[in-house]
Amino acid sequence: MKSQYDRVFLTLFYLGSFALYYLITLAITWFPNYSELQQKGLLVPVLCLFEFAVLWPLYRFYQTRRSDIPLGRLQPKTMLLFMLLLLGLMVAQTQFLQPERWLEDQAQQTPFSLGILLFSAVLLAPIFEEILFRGFLLQAFLLWAPHSRFACILLTSLLFAVMHTQYIHWQTLAVLTLFSVLLCYARLRGNGLLLPVLLHMLNNLIALLPSIWFVQHS
Repeated sequence: MKSQYDRVFLTLFYLGSFALYYLITLAITWFPNYSELQQKGLLVPVLCLFEFAVLWPLYRFYQTRRSDIPLGRLQPKTMLLFMLLLLGLMVAQTQFLQPERWLEDQAQQTPFSLGILLFSAVLLAPIFEEILFRGFLLQAFLLWAPHSRFACILLTSLLFAVMHTQYIHWQTLAVLTLFSVLLCYARLRGNGLLLPVLLHMLNNLIALLPSIWFVQHS
């Protein structure tokens, strides 16, 4: 069992990583060209780039000292199961989700801006968000309540949902919470971050497909 000192030290590291992530989201609003980035559809890509540049090195540093949040390996049966669950969730949400202005705005971007968004949202964001939420934050909760897994997963998922401030409808936040619950179980069942990263990438790609189709046919 970890000593009290170890648990406190690790918790401070996990929460410090989350604080850095949150500060980056605030700091970008101080950029002198913030409005221009927003109008050109480059705000999210720039934000993702900064967050990835901070969280990936933190995770690599963590890996050199601990082995409790590994990347893991993909197991075909487990991967297929969770991919089917993800697709089921995505089909079900089409019955009640409200249109989100942020997603609609992406269809108005230039092919270049959309390409940059795809790179950041499909490749970068799933990596650093899984490191932060299904990695550091979930581990912080499990550290203090190892026998209350569902409570730890739910807290992690609620934080994940509310941090996506580009969405405004409660239905979207509910789906994000369920999505995060699925990713948390994928991390625990897959014994690492690789499976939730893959699922997250697939989800983001499918979510942006309508914008890709619109830009290509406009």
